[in-house]
Amino acid sequence: MRASSFSCFFLLFFLSIHVFAQECASLSQDKVEPHPAAAVSPVKDAASVPDRGGKKEHPRLFWIVPTYTVAYTDLHSRVSSGEKFRMFVRNAADPFTLGYTAFEAGLAHANNDLAGYGAGAAGYGKRLGAGLADETSNGFFRTYLFSSLLHQDPRYFRRGSGPLTKRLTHALIRPLITEKDSGGHAFNWSGLFGNIASSSLSNAYYPAGDRGFRPTFERVAFAIPSSVIDHLIDEFGPDLEKHFLRKR
Repeated sequence: MRASSFSCFFLLFFLSIHVFAQECASLSQDKVEPHPAAAVSPVKDAASVPDRGGKKEHPRLFWIVPTYTVAYTDLHSRVSSGEKFRMFVRNAADPFTLGYTAFEAGLAHANNDLAGYGAGAAGYGKRLGAGLADETSNGFFRTYLFSSLLHQDPRYFRRGSGPLTKRLTHALIRPLITEKDSGGHAFNWSGLFGNIASSSLSNAYYPAGDRGFRPTFERVAFAIPSSVIDHLIDEFGPDLEKHFLRKR
């Protein structure tokens, strides 16, 4: 969803590395004692993760970007199929999701992507409808249906601390390796099958020139780097957020 604005996200990533380096330098000078609030029971998503002051964090980056499907590696808990469905619904109906989809439809309209939809208000409306359908079907298949059928966890488990290389590797491999409901890791079949199902379904409403085997699997292939960028934001975005909030 957020992967179309590559320049913005890469800027976020490199700024996060800078922030992380500053944090490492600070920790090397001062010994940080763990806060008692860190010893808490497992939670279901990032919305329930306590911060260092013992209060619950908001489930968003900068109070804007939703993080309903982000959890923390040290607060792992199993989620039921019903909880996976609620994750999907919350994200699909979130104002940010709707607003960003409308923004992406505007960019596609300006660039004449999906040219078969035509120009004018009608063309924009078709692109907006297709974007909303893509977002909803992708979330349904990946977050709920296949993750439930295959007993895999659709969440991204944020490390939040530790060596930069380990955190970076963790984010980069997440589109391929995921957590199992029972614990441990497995190939991310639910993500792959979800992308294939969603991209295949789009053939029902995309223009004729954007349908077929090749366009479908081009969309599937593009979903992998898109997911990588999203997970880099999930991993390093909170570091940047804390850096700016501390300055304010």
